[in-house]
Amino acid sequence: MMGKATDDTVLKIGIMGAGAIGLYVGGMLAQSGARVVFAARGRTLASVQRGLSLSRYDGFKATLKPEQYEVGSAGDLAGCPIVLFCTKSGDTEAAALELAKALQPGATVISLQNGVGNVEMLKRLLAPQEVVAGTVPFNVVRLSPNAVHCSMEGRVLVGPSKASTRLASLAEASHLQVQVHDNLDAMQWGKLLLNLNNGLNVISGLPLRQQFNKPGYRTVLAMAMEELIAALDAAGIPVIGATRTNPRLIPKVLRLPSWLFRIAARQQLRMDETARSSSWDDLKAGREPETRFLNGAVCSLAEAHGLTAPVNELICRLVAETFAAGASPEMPGEELLALARKAAA
Repeated sequence: MMGKATDDTVLKIGIMGAGAIGLYVGGMLAQSGARVVFAARGRTLASVQRGLSLSRYDGFKATLKPEQYEVGSAGDLAGCPIVLFCTKSGDTEAAALELAKALQPGATVISLQNGVGNVEMLKRLLAPQEVVAGTVPFNVVRLSPNAVHCSMEGRVLVGPSKASTRLASLAEASHLQVQVHDNLDAMQWGKLLLNLNNGLNVISGLPLRQQFNKPGYRTVLAMAMEELIAALDAAGIPVIGATRTNPRLIPKVLRLPSWLFRIAARQQLRMDETARSSSWDDLKAGREPETRFLNGAVCSLAEAHGLTAPVNELICRLVAETFAAGASPEMPGEELLALARKAAA
């Protein structure tokens, strides 16, 4: 394992899954002096062993030397009392089984993954270890195997636990904001509301700022969000936002004329031109899409409560076709909107 060990009394934070979120969150903690251990593999492992570059939309930049952190396999997380679980949803089971062999008794695992259902799976596979829900409601893009860029503002949200409080305290010394929230289970659905755009981003083939300037894409996203809100209401699940905006207002804001939308959503549009969804990264890397954990979760929740979610079903189908082709169809927003209206009719 690379990286020089520091004071053994310093709390070690493990990062399971060295993708964009794992590298950014772990890198920001390491940059402030925290003792961070990354579990990586393949090209990422070889690259991060040489260093790690971090940047943000506000001009912040940092280059970490290998001596500032440790990197190895899941087995090297054995001494970490806190592990941030950052893998893709489709990799949860395999990664959890691998991590279970290394975790020390009493360790806490905090999930920072997209979608819903990961925490329940982790609790089942990692019992009796404590598993806590968390979410990252801001965008991070992978510029290279060992360079990540945060393209918008936001804070990491984690559920209540002793480990969460320790993590938030540790983050105070860094440029990373971590907030403990009492109802993370409901807020994960609020984060899913935002993640419903991931599939649309690969269908459009556009950076997020450009995509949000197109009323067709915004209307389709509003339709997909309304299906989720209806399903949450039917299930009796509180609709709690992962951002400052009331989640019930977001579809209405998306339907505004473009000039008014840019004014109403100026805070949310504080992102740079590099911003893309994590699904775009998956498409470019040849990975499996997370759609079944995002739009697919809406379809499942709706069906379980006697509803339908035709727009989310359409997005699932189009994303599957996009990944099968290996390239974005760059479908115009108005064409996509026509398909969504037909599906919802």
